[in-house]
Amino acid sequence: MIAVLESTGKIVAWNHAAEAITGYTAAEVVGNPAVWKNLYPDPGYRRDATKKFVDILAKKKYFENLETTIRTRSGGSRIILWNTKEVTLGGSTRIISVGVDITGQRQLDAFRESIIDNAYILLAVLGPGGTVLVWNKAAESITGYLRNEVVGKRDVWKKIYPDAGYRKTITRRIVDIISRQSYFENLETTIRTKSGEERIISWNTRRIGSYEEAHEIAIGRDITEQRKAEEALLAYISEMAMRLRQPIEIVSESLYEIAGLVREGKLSRDEIVTALEGQARNAGQIASNVSEFQKAIAEKNREIPEAYRKFLEG
Repeated sequence: MIAVLESTGKIVAWNHAAEAITGYTAAEVVGNPAVWKNLYPDPGYRRDATKKFVDILAKKKYFENLETTIRTRSGGSRIILWNTKEVTLGGSTRIISVGVDITGQRQLDAFRESIIDNAYILLAVLGPGGTVLVWNKAAESITGYLRNEVVGKRDVWKKIYPDAGYRKTITRRIVDIISRQSYFENLETTIRTKSGEERIISWNTRRIGSYEEAHEIAIGRDITEQRKAEEALLAYISEMAMRLRQPIEIVSESLYEIAGLVREGKLSRDEIVTALEGQARNAGQIASNVSEFQKAIAEKNREIPEAYRKFLEG
């Protein structure tokens, strides 16, 4: 939208885009300074915006990329990015104001920021030399380091990898992977949080932008609880194997003994049936114990991967 104003603020020109964006026609606006009250109906906001205009124009007679929110004739709100230039025409001073409707862009920016902040994955955007440009809420929550402690700096990596030897090893692995494929996937490292706790992070990266202005997006998923659950699962399986070994061996030995007695003709038909039924009950008890054991593992460790869970609960 383009508006041409006298130094008093009186509008002398109002183009079609200005009509479309604001809803006010040129016939209603030209020569009528009251339009500013319509565009900025809230007295407090209008006063603040006017003061901002006056302060800027007093210093340099124009302003650049100044954002304000206007109220359209239909009652909607639009965010306008203003730029002005002072010109002299026929001995009279005029101010040309160019307003770009950036409402959609700001809404998209807000949407992106919302996604970045509300996703529970550590998300960092890195500039040259590993300088942190974006550090989302999940990154704050997982590491304990706040955005204002991290953005614009690159020392956070020394903080979350305080051991120089481990940090050197990780750096070497990252450099080696990136030199071959420009990114890495599911790279697990152990970080130290601000509180001193250790967390296991699975990292994925991607490069965005041109070579001159390339940025790295680092996405870290906290898999600490999953790894603990997997370790617990292995411990449970080992314990279960140890506990089941003896009763299974007893059943096996008993069946071999029954088979030998049958072969020698020392057992009657009823004795054979009774002996086999006894071992069948023992085997059924073992199967029942295994089932209960599986259920206990699945219920206690909610972080067990889905494939393992289905096996345990099946």
